[in-house]
Amino acid sequence: MNIPPALATRDDWYQFSTRDGLLVRVRPEEEGDTPYLVDLFNRLSADSRYLRFSKSMVDPDPERVRAEAERLAHLGPPQEMAWLAFADLPDQYNAPVGGVRYGMNGPDSAELAISVRDDLQRRGIGSELLKFACAQARQQGIRTLTALFRSENKAIWALVRHSPFPATTVVNGSEISLTIDLSGDPA
Repeated sequence: MNIPPALATRDDWYQFSTRDGLLVRVRPEEEGDTPYLVDLFNRLSADSRYLRFSKSMVDPDPERVRAEAERLAHLGPPQEMAWLAFADLPDQYNAPVGGVRYGMNGPDSAELAISVRDDLQRRGIGSELLKFACAQARQQGIRTLTALFRSENKAIWALVRHSPFPATTVVNGSEISLTIDLSGDPA
């Protein structure tokens, strides 16, 4: 796989350890991250892709995946903020393990998206990325984070329970609308 090495000496890394001791490093997404985004996408199962994107992606066209990753890697402030999470795994140094982003959808509101590769879920990575994104959004004056997800997405339900700020959900058929209120004190 042709993934460019990240700079291990960067000053803008945010670091945390998972419940089982895996050190995860988070940095802002930047141009040139297309291979990392493709790798992360490829490590999501068809079920995870369906739950994340609300459409079947059993065998997506690799060129379309690359083109979308390239588009995402070129988005940026002030409308879109994104970070990638990396860890040193037994089979891969500096492997992309997750990502979090939010895009402005109002003057003080943004839509949130979090992804964690399948083999590293249920270790606290998503919860920590949620806390990180909430802190970053609040620092930028964002008062609410919103998200839409499928009602059968058990991982997101668990993530909502770990929200550092009050979260409300509204059921609309098979979709759930989530709103995280960043204007008050953390829970």
